[in-house]
Amino acid sequence: MHATPALHTSFIRAAFLQPLFLGIEKHYRLSATALGIPPKLLAEPMALIPAVDFHRWLTAIAELTQDPAFIIRIAPQLTFGNMGYLGNWLLSSPDLALAFRRINYGTSCLQSGAGFHGEQSGNMIKWCYDNHFSEGQPRLADSLRIAVLYTNTLRHFMGKDYHPKRVEISGPPCGNGQVEQFFGCEITWNAPTTKVWLDISVLEHGSNTPFAVHRPMLLSNFQLDELLNMPQPQDMAKVMYEMVTYACYYGFPTLDFVADRFQVSRQQLQRRLHTQGWTFTNVTSYVLCNLAIKYMLKDMPIGQIATELGYHNVQSFSKAFRRQRGMTPTQYKDKLLERNLAGLP
Repeated sequence: MHATPALHTSFIRAAFLQPLFLGIEKHYRLSATALGIPPKLLAEPMALIPAVDFHRWLTAIAELTQDPAFIIRIAPQLTFGNMGYLGNWLLSSPDLALAFRRINYGTSCLQSGAGFHGEQSGNMIKWCYDNHFSEGQPRLADSLRIAVLYTNTLRHFMGKDYHPKRVEISGPPCGNGQVEQFFGCEITWNAPTTKVWLDISVLEHGSNTPFAVHRPMLLSNFQLDELLNMPQPQDMAKVMYEMVTYACYYGFPTLDFVADRFQVSRQQLQRRLHTQGWTFTNVTSYVLCNLAIKYMLKDMPIGQIATELGYHNVQSFSKAFRRQRGMTPTQYKDKLLERNLAGLP
């Protein structure tokens, strides 16, 4: 008997991809909509996107632009500063050393299944990134994406003329010399891990850029919960929950859509869910009910919530919600509003 495949996957937040889509829109006039991406998905910074779709988009961009080195063309836009308030927080450090640590820890809440860390070798620091879920053309583009982000961060603190000592890229040579020109140093291609080398003195002696005071990043408890809630690839319950949540951006979640993102057949997905005592219908109902409550907290009308979640009519939504919460959506929303007015948690 063949073992049922595990449902391991990784996710990346929409905020982490904002610089990428800003770049391809500006340089190639290629919109996310042209790639079949729902606008509301990228408009939600905390939205979690499965790695398989992120890699498909990277492949599609390379094909549409006919440019395997498209990342280098959009390098000016690939900065943490173009990520909005999360990116500004990562850069709002008094020196490069603190930003280095903050980025390595902070990006773990922006992308799962990948490693962001530093390695010391003599008087050199290697800023490292490894994504075990990428291969082929997407691995090259993703490796360049992070190497450019790291290098632009170094230049943010050290000045625009700063060049790393060496850069290692996980993919074959591309760009006809433009990659080397951007980094201004020797490139090692087909490396197992993405690495940007810098002299350790850069971290020890601070930066050339005066510290700019940024407004503190203020998050509500709900936003903080979302930021920290990054499912790890082996956590099946959370991975399944987030995959169904992601499917909602494309309409009412279907078994085929979710199975495709896990890269298994619908039968394999059903068997894997069965081993956990779940059904796809039950999981979907649970996820949609929780999303409905999130919309209720924003005081969205019940009819609009039903449409947002992909239900054909309000009656179908009400019936499904009542099975989960024991009351109608209207009753539950009224109860939430009463608690908010009373100042109760």
